[in-house]
Amino acid sequence: MQPLKNWWQGFAGGPDFNRLQKLSFLLEEYSVQLTLPYSNIASDEPPKQVNYPFRSVSWFEQHQQQKDQHKYVPIHTEGWCYLAPLLRFDGGEYGWLWLNIWLKKVPEAIDALDRQALAKHVINEHDQHYNSAAVGAEGEYGLGRNTEIESELKEYAELRASRGSPFTEERYRDELQGRINNFGYPPLQPAKLITLQGFEWVFYQEKYDRHPTRTDFYCLPLSSKFYLTIAFKHRVDNASEKSWQKDAENAQKKILANVNITTAADSTNLLTEVYK
Repeated sequence: MQPLKNWWQGFAGGPDFNRLQKLSFLLEEYSVQLTLPYSNIASDEPPKQVNYPFRSVSWFEQHQQQKDQHKYVPIHTEGWCYLAPLLRFDGGEYGWLWLNIWLKKVPEAIDALDRQALAKHVINEHDQHYNSAAVGAEGEYGLGRNTEIESELKEYAELRASRGSPFTEERYRDELQGRINNFGYPPLQPAKLITLQGFEWVFYQEKYDRHPTRTDFYCLPLSSKFYLTIAFKHRVDNASEKSWQKDAENAQKKILANVNITTAADSTNLLTEVYK
């Protein structure tokens, strides 16, 4: 950690683009290269796998992890902490920028190469998880959380009705929406298609009005069943401080600008041109 870095801008820490690392890994015929700053926090991340044979039978299922609705194989994680420019007794954390690179898989009925279908899937995956009729136990990734909230409200509504003070239908809907907005997972904005480094990606955000923390997801199809996800989580611990949030936005743009993805076909074509 360099505690005084950027202090004159109103914060300390954050990504230092004067200290860069180059990462490279293979997703079968895809070569992915990134240039990004070293993390400014201590990490015990295990050695990274270089080649990810994601099409091999059962390979994904053997290596997958889960966080919330996401089932994925982790490829890389990097984090940068932002601090107050002067040390404080509470630690003075303003927030974090986290980068996660994942490999994900779509259900059998979805063709990931159809970008519009993938755009619908990533939103439906969120909504179906939190609106699931089955409610998971505590620690089970929030499965059915919105359903649980509605069940609690129904019990409360029945109690009110038994005491002669029933909800109107409109009041019930407003109360349910308010509780989901404050304690659950309301619907996300639709995903959209964007172009990065010559590829068409699916972009969407996990963002809720109750808190400024958000995650930006960039999804690139690799085959009909698998796609690469680059996710940036902006964890806001101090919403009143804006300078570091602007720096995190700029850092995200710089990292994305240095993502390089090629395929075996690209390399073959290049060699063909060289030896013509």
